[in-house]
Amino acid sequence: MLPSGRRLAIDFGDVRIGLAVSDTTALVASPLRTIKNSDDNVVAVNEEIASIVLDEAISVVYIGLPIHLSGGEGTSAEKVRHFAQELRSYLGSHVEIQLVDERLSAKSAITQARSMGKKLTRNDVDQMAAVTILEFALHWESTSGRLAGDGI
Repeated sequence: MLPSGRRLAIDFGDVRIGLAVSDTTALVASPLRTIKNSDDNVVAVNEEIASIVLDEAISVVYIGLPIHLSGGEGTSAEKVRHFAQELRSYLGSHVEIQLVDERLSAKSAITQARSMGKKLTRNDVDQMAAVTILEFALHWESTSGRLAGDGI
């Protein structure tokens, strides 16, 4: 059975972290905001995400896992796995954390925006990539009855 409540998607990057959130019925994904990221503010990032999880009553966090088109994982995937483990330690076990394949999420966001004639900032791209990750996960949930991706 799927947990009730809102979902948060994270598009993790070395410089910026894009966030998207679902509605209370976990059907619609919307951009939320972009967080600055660096090795110097790991605690601040975790605190901000924890605050969002609490304030928005998030029950599932989806984190995009950058997998190569060949299916392999590189250093970016390693960083995301490390981030996910840190976030798991910070949030505890009351929130599901799932890693989902994010192949082409940023490219899809850019293509979608260009088709609408919209010019995007880097922050917009990161948020739209998170929306794409969340839309995939929500679709997976509605068609399979299970959480998308692999749990942490």
